[in-house]
Amino acid sequence: MEQFAFIIALLAIGILLQKADAPIDFAKSLNFFVIYVSLPATVLLQVPKIHFDASALGVILIPWLLLPIVVALVFAMTRNHPPHVRAALLLVMPLGNTSFVGIPIIHTLLGEEAIGYVLMYDQFGTFLILSLYGAAVIARYESGVFHKRLIMKKLLLFPPFIFLIFALLFGETPSNVQPYIQTLASTLVPLALISVGYSMKFGGEVDYSLFTQSLILKLIIMPLIAFGMLIAMGTEPLALKTAVLESGMPSMITAGALAIAAGFAPALSAALVGYGLIISLVTLPLVAFLMEKFL
Repeated sequence: MEQFAFIIALLAIGILLQKADAPIDFAKSLNFFVIYVSLPATVLLQVPKIHFDASALGVILIPWLLLPIVVALVFAMTRNHPPHVRAALLLVMPLGNTSFVGIPIIHTLLGEEAIGYVLMYDQFGTFLILSLYGAAVIARYESGVFHKRLIMKKLLLFPPFIFLIFALLFGETPSNVQPYIQTLASTLVPLALISVGYSMKFGGEVDYSLFTQSLILKLIIMPLIAFGMLIAMGTEPLALKTAVLESGMPSMITAGALAIAAGFAPALSAALVGYGLIISLVTLPLVAFLMEKFL
């Protein structure tokens, strides 16, 4: 509960700063630091901790199997909306906050032994999808054309992707360097959440009907689909529960930051990330309770 309270407090700080005389592009400056410093440092710390076993396959596959389903549903939901609204949902719907919300919540609901599966889902699912698919969405909707060279350029120059490859190739950083990397990584959650809170405007720019549909898709429908897939795969219970809860996490803070920075429906993006975080504190324990009843 302390983790939940801290998340809400950071969002509240961002909302309160809307009343302050903040510099121009304050939120974009925070987002820039998060994407170029905080997130790469986090990748360097987390990726080398991953260990593979047979039960991890379903956990790793689920975010990739959910991706085309969610994309198809977003296209259906936004058929009468402007391209920038579709672009925002294409970023924030498939990508969940699977690490910084996922780790404390799943630790609370499932225990320490589930954290390895959390890291697998997050690093080989969420982070790779952010780097590959997220770069493609931004390239397509910022430039107006689906340009392969531009997508590859954005991918290869996207800091989290660069550091992901580095971490996979070279493993853990030297022990005497890790405390400094940890310091940089620890800035991700407060800066990103304050940025989202600062950008959160639940007003006229938000389509309430689309907002509600999006929250239902993200927090309820996605974990239900994941549950059915994992049951069909015969995934063992702990891995199954972890992957289902990860698939029902609220929208990824970094995905929201990218959408806001690119000008993709900033109010809607911020609302889905911010309010989704708060609502998920109810939906995730409910999903965990229902899984206990069915398994």
